[in-house]
Amino acid sequence: MPSDDLHEADVAVVGAGLAGLAAARDLVTAGVSVVVLEARERVGGRVLNEDIGEGKVVEVGAQWIGPTQDRLAALAAELGVDRFPTWEQGEHLVEWRGKLRRHEGTIPPISPAVLADTQQALWRINRLARKVPLDAPWEAPGANRLDGQTVATWMRRNVATRGGRDMLELSTEAVWAAQPEDMSFLHFLFYVHSAGSMEMLLNTEGGAQQDRFVGGSQRVPLGLADGLGERVVTGAPTRRIASDGDGVTLAGEGPGARAQRVLVAMAPTLAGRIAYDPPLPGFRDQLTQRMPLGTVPSAWPSTTSPSGAPTG
Repeated sequence: MPSDDLHEADVAVVGAGLAGLAAARDLVTAGVSVVVLEARERVGGRVLNEDIGEGKVVEVGAQWIGPTQDRLAALAAELGVDRFPTWEQGEHLVEWRGKLRRHEGTIPPISPAVLADTQQALWRINRLARKVPLDAPWEAPGANRLDGQTVATWMRRNVATRGGRDMLELSTEAVWAAQPEDMSFLHFLFYVHSAGSMEMLLNTEGGAQQDRFVGGSQRVPLGLADGLGERVVTGAPTRRIASDGDGVTLAGEGPGARAQRVLVAMAPTLAGRIAYDPPLPGFRDQLTQRMPLGTVPSAWPSTTSPSGAPTG
C-alpha cells in the first residue's frame, strides 16, 4: 500500500489492541464507517502469542481470564475461542526473603501475627474498594484524599508488620506489574472493586487466573481483526493528529486517515507521544506523562505450581 494513502471514514481508531478493535467492531455494528491504524505489523497490542513449535504457543502478554470478566468471556465465546482451567493441583512455590517455600492456598506460611495483619489489611482494602463507584471513581467518598496518596503510603499507615507490608507489596507487583510507590490508592481500589476483591485478583480457582484460552489469548484480537477485514491497517504508526472545523487528519509513517472523529485506543504514556493540533489540555497532557506502563523484570519473584505454570 503506498505510503501516501489516506483512508477516509467516519471514525479513525488509533491502536489495534483489544480496546481499539472492540470499539471499531461496535461502531461498525452501529453503521459507522471505521478505519483502524496500527503501528505494528500485527494486531493485539499487549496480547501476543509466541509460537514454540508443534502447533503450540505461549502467551507473552495477557494470559488469564476469570470471574467478573464477563464481557471478555462473552466476546471470546462469540469468536469461538474456548477456555480451559489453569493447572491448580499440588503445592505452590514462592521466593520469600531469599528462601524458597512450598505452600498450599493463596498465602504462604507466615507467622500468625503477619497473617492476621495481612488479613486485616485485605479486609480494609475490600471494604474501601466497595465504596468506589465503577462508573465514576472520582466520586468516591474522600476521593481526593485517596488519590493523593500512593498504595505504599497507605500500607505504611495501615499495615503494622513488615511482613504484612512485604506480602501486599508482592501482591501489588504480581497483579499490577508496578511498585506500590508508583500507584494511586484510588486507582488501586477502583481496580480491586472491578475484579470483586483482592482475593479474586490473587486466586487461581475462583479468581483472575482461573482459566486460559485454547490456542492462546491472541486468538481474541485476531478474531476481531478478521471480522473487521480491510478496515484494519497495520504498519501505520500515527505521529500527528490535527483537528480543523471539518474533521481530523491522522498522519505518520505509512497510511494516514481523514475522519470526522478519532478514537485513540492506546496506553496513556504512548498516546502522549503523538503530536496534537490543537494541543491537548494541560491536565490531560500531564496525565499521559504520569501513567507509565507496568514492567515485569526477568528476576520477578514468582509463585508457580509444580508444573512451572504461573498461578498468581
